[in-house]
Amino acid sequence: MNKIRVYIDTNVFKFSATKLLRLRPRKQLLNWGGRTHEATVHDFIYTNPNEKIENLHLKAEADLLPILAELGKKGDLKFIINIETMFESWGIPNMDSKTGKFYNAPYEIVDAPTKYRRMLLGFGMDPIGNQFNFLASIKDKRFLELQKMTGAYQGKAKINRNQLLDAFHLWCAEYNRCEYFLTLDFKLIKMLKNNGKISVKPVKPSELLQEIDVKA
Repeated sequence: MNKIRVYIDTNVFKFSATKLLRLRPRKQLLNWGGRTHEATVHDFIYTNPNEKIENLHLKAEADLLPILAELGKKGDLKFIINIETMFESWGIPNMDSKTGKFYNAPYEIVDAPTKYRRMLLGFGMDPIGNQFNFLASIKDKRFLELQKMTGAYQGKAKINRNQLLDAFHLWCAEYNRCEYFLTLDFKLIKMLKNNGKISVKPVKPSELLQEIDVKA
């Protein structure tokens, strides 16, 4: 039986960073030389950034990610990313979480639809700018279509970086025959919903779980 192939959007890594070892300052009274002094001391604690999410819908979806990660570990789902997804995640804070990337669920790094080589890091380089310039230089017809669908293309010489990355990840998902594109970007899902011109289905965690249940 073929595993269900799911491309992971970069924000899945962001919302899976839920166990961060941090120092928390607190005031403490100390007795020194017969006198009481107030000092600031620090305790090591684990924090979960998701607890501060004010959007309850988003928080509920993020809370479902460990369930999907376990399905990946069991082999029910096959998670997919491209090296550009990995590179984008390097710029996300809190990737030192004790939960690992996506709760240590296995994922495969697949090829992009176009063959290329480029230097990711180097002395004096602007890695984020270089990635944007590189992706913006690709003139493949399908990639350009996806840029318009995601809203990345906003007229000549006007390209939104985040949405350009969305278009590239979707392009990789299509090329590698993924059935689903897992994301917590509700705006992106809304833009692409019921779009017959795209072969991969963008879903939030709850929708993916429903889809899996239907297939089962």
